[in-house]
Amino acid sequence: MTSIAAEWRETRELPAFADHSKLRLLLGTLLYLAQGFPQGIFFAAIPTWLAANGQSTAVVASATAAAALPWSVKFLAGLFIDRYTWRPMGRRRPWLIGSQTAIVVTLIIAALIAPSPSDTAIVIGLVLTLSILTAVQDVALDALVVDLTPEAEMGRMNGFMFGGKVFGIAGGTAITSYLLQYYGFSIAMIGMIAFFTLPALSVVLIRERKGEKMLPWTQGTVAQGGVSHRDWLSILVAALKSLFRRETLLVGLLLMTYGVHQNLNDTTDSLFAIRQMGWSQSQFGSMLAFGNVVMGVFCLTVGGWFVDRFGPGPIAFWSGAAALPIMAGYMLDEALWQSDELYMAWYFTKNVPLFLFYLANLVLAMRVTPTATAATSLSVLLSLGTMGFVIASAILPTLEAIGGYQAMFGASAGLGFVAGSISLLLSEKVRQAHKLADASDSD
Repeated sequence: MTSIAAEWRETRELPAFADHSKLRLLLGTLLYLAQGFPQGIFFAAIPTWLAANGQSTAVVASATAAAALPWSVKFLAGLFIDRYTWRPMGRRRPWLIGSQTAIVVTLIIAALIAPSPSDTAIVIGLVLTLSILTAVQDVALDALVVDLTPEAEMGRMNGFMFGGKVFGIAGGTAITSYLLQYYGFSIAMIGMIAFFTLPALSVVLIRERKGEKMLPWTQGTVAQGGVSHRDWLSILVAALKSLFRRETLLVGLLLMTYGVHQNLNDTTDSLFAIRQMGWSQSQFGSMLAFGNVVMGVFCLTVGGWFVDRFGPGPIAFWSGAAALPIMAGYMLDEALWQSDELYMAWYFTKNVPLFLFYLANLVLAMRVTPTATAATSLSVLLSLGTMGFVIASAILPTLEAIGGYQAMFGASAGLGFVAGSISLLLSEKVRQAHKLADASDSD
């Protein structure tokens, strides 16, 4: 396949998403970077701004709930994305461009209104609107990846997307927080428009498939490939059929088990650092932020390659198996808990297999998702991980009463191993590494 530059010289068009591996990875990174920017605003920067300006815990919690609500019902967006599209521009691009345009419009409106921290209803309404639009963008992008990314490339794609998202959230949080504190709400929103628009423009320039329209008024036609459903019933029937297949049920069970493990691990991490190690909230927050950036770089560079090279199933199993002794070893001897340096070393060491496990889970979920109902099916499947979070929250107090931190971290480590072991029940096609059908696609 010709290079991106060569194809541009020949046709004055960039290659399509479906036709070029490096372009897919670049676009996935840029779009998740764009997705991360508003997430940094509504999940972190604005709740912190409200708290810093004297708003009650109830108000801050309401803003956080407004940010989280759309993400718990993403499958509703999936139904619309699978049902409605404008094929001359592709199955998913119209939704991506539409949601991104609406995000920019919302940020402009927010800048014009310029609410103060006491205008809580307006602020929460803006948070909810931004969260809905970003969730739509997320569902459409994941569906695009399932539609057009070869299975042998899924690991690298998810690694690049995760890296872009981590940097987007970190950038959105840091930049918006700084501008809110020193320049006010309007300047913060205008600044975020600039940072958001740069990566978001990439989806305007790159078609899904060759021959499609770049924009509604440009030349192009419906490209071959892809299946669209014309009615709600066929979408629901197809999605339910895919969800009740053996492989999908196993992946769903794996994701739910992993969700319990992940929430136990993350919640116990914060409790352990603050209550046992005596750290302040800012100390732990700084380590958490730094750890996410480090793991984002890891996933962006080699993490996804590992999943593609060895297969998501083996990575899931061996990551769970590796995390078990790492987590259990530190918990067995309370004398190890006296050193901040040793705790930090343990924290970063256990995160390496856990982040690899996370990437493997995404690839497994995408492999069992049918392209025709990708937006709906994948959203429902990934929501099972969220259900695991709820289960973890329910059992955490009981674990603490039974055995303190040893029981809490021990249950997390054990469930991680169980989740990884479930991958052994999957078929070879789902769990093992695949080769690219066309080696030139990786040029």
